Amino acid sequence: MSITRRKFIIVTAGFAVAATGATNRVMAMSTNLERFKAIIERGFSQGDLTVADEVCAEKLIEHEYLSKTDVPGPQILKAQIEDARRSIKDLKLTIEAIVETGDTIWARSKAMGLDPRSGKPVVIDVIDICRFADGKLVEHWGVPDRFALLHQIGALPPPPKRM
Repeated sequence: MSITRRKFIIVTAGFAVAATGATNRVMAMSTNLERFKAIIERGFSQGDLTVADEVCAEKLIEHEYLSKTDVPGPQILKAQIEDARRSIKDLKLTIEAIVETGDTIWARSKAMGLDPRSGKPVVIDVIDICRFADGKLVEHWGVPDRFALLHQIGALPPPPKRM
């Protein structure tokens, strides 16, 4: 299947949801794409943990390295949001590419912020694959580029120079 640049831009365009209160936000999130964007924008970028209660199934199958797996689904996502925001001060996640196929969202995002120890800016790529069922997140694979973060904060030697 071929996708043109114009169609891709249309598919990735943001949705404006003007609503107040958790109940209205849940009703406004009618697609998996909107649910995923809420996790990224409200959860990770703004620190709004209520999004986890709105979009996560009680049983969430989590595949991200070092993530909690022994607590209910919303608690898993809340812990991931808190950990990310603690690791990168003033965290802002921006979706750069996204594809919805059936019940699954595939996304590449850019995480930007400051290293809390040095105050230096850091930028890493994040890959997420999220499977939804009955309007809830039921499975997640997350791959933040931890090596890039470790290089930027000086915990690893700089990458070799390319010739």
